[in-house]
Amino acid sequence: MGADQNPFSIRTALVSDASNLSSMMVRSWRESYVDIIPAPKLEEICKVWLTAEKFEERLSDTNACNLIAVSAGEVVGHIYVLPRQNNSLLVAYLYVLKSSARRGIGKTLLSSAIECFPGAAHVELGVLEHNHIAIAFYKSIGFYEAGPEPTPADEPSSIKMTMTL
Repeated sequence: MGADQNPFSIRTALVSDASNLSSMMVRSWRESYVDIIPAPKLEEICKVWLTAEKFEERLSDTNACNLIAVSAGEVVGHIYVLPRQNNSLLVAYLYVLKSSARRGIGKTLLSSAIECFPGAAHVELGVLEHNHIAIAFYKSIGFYEAGPEPTPADEPSSIKMTMTL
């Protein structure tokens, strides 16, 4: 079990959560990618893509499912899932703070997000190929590697993972 043993709850993320969500995601990215993404690129991502304003935009998307995990009053996890064609879902991202890892939060976030889309038959996501912890997690809950994910030349290589529901 993770160091944080407090119970957690899952709920829909609100626009008012954007600032706390931004802080959690910056922390999670720095924890997850410190040895995978070069520091200048990681800081650029944190400053450009993980801002409260960007989360306000994403949280306003009524087609998406945005859920957060809260433990001891702190946002400790987040999932953002989008519907695709042919009853397919795209997990745009799923993050849990390291201090809250191994408590079932990621699995609960994913299953709760899937429930937002009755009739979904397939889930896919991209994961950095050197993020071995995430790859192992996804495989443990039924995903399999489906090949390389197209990535720009200046970004780390990713793989596509998929799961049939």
